[in-house]
Amino acid sequence: QYAMGTSLQRGSSTPELYTRGAAFGIPGEAVDGMDVLAVKEAGDRAVSHCRSGKGPYILEMKTYRYRGHSMSDPAKYRTREEVQKMKAEKDPIDHIRDMLIDGKHATENELKVIDKNVKKIVSEAADFASESPEPALDQLFTDVYA
Repeated sequence: QYAMGTSLQRGSSTPELYTRGAAFGIPGEAVDGMDVLAVKEAGDRAVSHCRSGKGPYILEMKTYRYRGHSMSDPAKYRTREEVQKMKAEKDPIDHIRDMLIDGKHATENELKVIDKNVKKIVSEAADFASESPEPALDQLFTDVYA
């Protein structure tokens, strides 16, 4: 909903970004990116579409950034109350955690162990990236598509 300091509605003639592929025959949909189950279902549809040979599929994930884009973006285009309300009502991690616990799919302690393991994996990946050599110049555009 917000670009760098400007709302999407003010900065784009087409705020429904997923429709931009229509001119090229690329279907798409907007998804509540704050709803883990909605993201899973939309991802399943997109993967099915692509794997069946029908070409690309656009998923526009409607999410909410709690902070600005960068250190130079103080995010003064929204109020502290708005951010706190979104965290309280729509945080996807809190929401799925509550669903797992309430549905008796996991306990609080099991989720804490998972969280600890994920933090370790992320830390190891960050260390690997930091310690890895820079790619050779002839590899800079490998696996880059635009």
